[in-house]
Amino acid sequence: MYQSQIENIGWTLGNDCPYRCPHCYSTIVRNRGRNLEIKDVDRIVQQLVSVGVRTVNLGGNEPLFTSGLDPRKTVLPHIIRSLHEAGIVVGLTTAGVTLTYLEKMYSDDMPLLNDVDISLDSPFEEEHNKNRGASLYKLAHKAIGIARDYGIDRTIIMCGMNWNLSDKHIDALIDLARQQETLIRINFMKPTEPEHMEMVPDVETFYRVSHRLFSKCKVIEMGEPLGSAMSGEASRGCPCGTKSFRIHSITPDGRMPVSPCVYAHKYKVGNLLTDELSDIIASPEFETFRRRRESPETIAECRGCEFLEQCRGGCGSRSYLWSAYGEDPKPIEDAKDPYCLRDFGSPGQCAQTTKTKQDAVLVHRDYLCTLIVDPAL
Repeated sequence: MYQSQIENIGWTLGNDCPYRCPHCYSTIVRNRGRNLEIKDVDRIVQQLVSVGVRTVNLGGNEPLFTSGLDPRKTVLPHIIRSLHEAGIVVGLTTAGVTLTYLEKMYSDDMPLLNDVDISLDSPFEEEHNKNRGASLYKLAHKAIGIARDYGIDRTIIMCGMNWNLSDKHIDALIDLARQQETLIRINFMKPTEPEHMEMVPDVETFYRVSHRLFSKCKVIEMGEPLGSAMSGEASRGCPCGTKSFRIHSITPDGRMPVSPCVYAHKYKVGNLLTDELSDIIASPEFETFRRRRESPETIAECRGCEFLEQCRGGCGSRSYLWSAYGEDPKPIEDAKDPYCLRDFGSPGQCAQTTKTKQDAVLVHRDYLCTLIVDPAL
């Protein structure tokens, strides 16, 4: 039996969200099933404890909407309390809606949150609201202020797309984070639908933005394997399936599947409401992701690469998703990361790569191929 090393997970709580962001990675799989119930939560928390999970990020949809769009029916407070009582660190990702509601209706539960990620698609109000299809910019700022008032660690999370990663955008994002006393997290977009390929950043943009962030900020978390060579970090490789996984929302047939990565819908497996989590983690779907990280020399397109030990095959989901929508699709076992260091050339080194907040516990540390930086001067 595989001995789990999983510590950090994400949990999509429901199928409902009032917004239709064009870059959403979970819209295609959030199909209306039954609502999440207290008994489901208790079962899931018990299973998380059984394999030694340390942190949980609540997100996917807007996490308030666990049971439809009526917030009065939410079981989110029970989820937060149950995880906290089990000794699991709790964080959440929100456009601002969830945190402002919790502060208003369940203020006693606010101190149970370890950290909060607030979504901004752009540091510029008009752009953010247009992409979200709603006036959410000011609400996001309100949520940042609430987290600050409660002493909760906070991060602005931006999905990096081809239209919001100009130098102007990055510099404005850094300035905003300094003003609001937040960290910055960038998820470079992964295309979970063919239409998303029109929004993904190209290779040059990925390295330009990474270099600019590393030069102007201090690295907190290098979950982006390909960024390790630029930041001088020794890469741990893609954490998905080895250190982290994703719980998905309830399907129309009443199942709650799990996948090694939030973007890896093709690799969903099991039913957490009936199956043992230890068996799910030991499944072939998880083993495929672990093999990339632990034996990157087995990846056909990566053999002989001088950067292999630094990137360890890069991001597994990005590799297979780009390949799936390309002219020559390859299985994840053979596909290289499209931001391949060998193809790009020498990445160079950045002027400032000192890590800060080494002891800070954040739910997105060693979870996802993500990048967290501290813009504080």
